[in-house]
Amino acid sequence: MQRGFRRGLPGAGRILTRVIRPTSRVATRSLCLLFVFSSMLATSLPAGAQPPEEPIGGYVFDVRGTLIPFGRSIPLAEARGLHHLDTPGRGYGYEVGGHVYVFRLLGITFGLGASYHASSADQQPGQLSPDPEGPTLRKRFSAVGSQLSFNFGHRNGWSYLSGGLGSSRLSLFPLDPLNVEEPDQRSANTLNYGGGMRWFLTPRVAFSIDIRLYAISPLPGLDGAPGSPRMTQVAFNVGASFR
Repeated sequence: MQRGFRRGLPGAGRILTRVIRPTSRVATRSLCLLFVFSSMLATSLPAGAQPPEEPIGGYVFDVRGTLIPFGRSIPLAEARGLHHLDTPGRGYGYEVGGHVYVFRLLGITFGLGASYHASSADQQPGQLSPDPEGPTLRKRFSAVGSQLSFNFGHRNGWSYLSGGLGSSRLSLFPLDPLNVEEPDQRSANTLNYGGGMRWFLTPRVAFSIDIRLYAISPLPGLDGAPGSPRMTQVAFNVGASFR
């Protein structure tokens, strides 16, 4: 099924999936959805309702809410002495960022920017849990990174593909009612890549959608601190952009 899904992608989509090689089916399908979605947006902006098309320029700030489907990683849970079925799944958070558009070449506007993401999820043990009387588990994810973007469209609406390097923290721990502090978690080198669209409803405010994938490098166990496997985390972001 995965091979058939990849065959339906445009050529650029197939090439990028081979280069990046996401580590989960959710990540691969999200990347495929990203290319299809971006292609549709590039041709769906209503030209008749817009003033004469001006090139993309200046800057934007993004503020978005996040839906993040946390995967129940067996290696991540076992390294912390936890059962993977007890770990949180769907989480929520936010993303903020900014971009500056520096030059245009062959119809593509190139931008430079950065973003910060934060999300979390809690889960209580269920009746089928190996430890139904155990504590609530919390998963928390944060990431900061640079981005180089390739933007297609005009000033009143455009789609984009972007990516860059940064770092992230992925924590998984039981909540202690007597100690609300989160255990220290080391940062991991992280590649973020994805894309989306900005559609300006007024001269200053746009509706904005972004699909972001975070390729997280593995961390070995060190000095009693648990390690983490290589993972790809997906985030779906919806909100507003301002200029």
